[in-house]
Amino acid sequence: MNQMQTASTGLSRRGALASVLAATVAAMPVMACATTTNEDSAALALCAAFWRVHGRIRAMDTDPELPYGSPEQKRFEAELAKLCWQEADILSQLANTPAHTTAGQQGKAAILRAILPTAFADFDLGIECEEIRLVLSLLDDLAGGLAA
Repeated sequence: MNQMQTASTGLSRRGALASVLAATVAAMPVMACATTTNEDSAALALCAAFWRVHGRIRAMDTDPELPYGSPEQKRFEAELAKLCWQEADILSQLANTPAHTTAGQQGKAAILRAILPTAFADFDLGIECEEIRLVLSLLDDLAGGLAA
């Protein structure tokens, strides 16, 4: 993952995205991800894993800034990068996991609703990125797997 710094705040782009999403995600119902069904247990487990990792990223974003270049700051950035990679991996797995039930589809939709609004502005999103792959996966789920 490319950890670029913004000129004005020194936050990573992922960190800036996490702070903007904090209020949105706090208001999102996550019950669809917490309840499991046999048919969508894999998708719902991935939803729950996403929210755990995403919550840890958001929590780290509220930590006080550490002196740039300090050992603590380097450990912090390494942990944040690890969590961001985990989040991207979960999104990739979720994009490859069909959701057949309303609960599974709502789980994917809640994640997309939380991450997409600022992702388009903050990142160069293309068809190959995990966020867009997840959108296409959800659309496939809603269309019953029919390709256009």
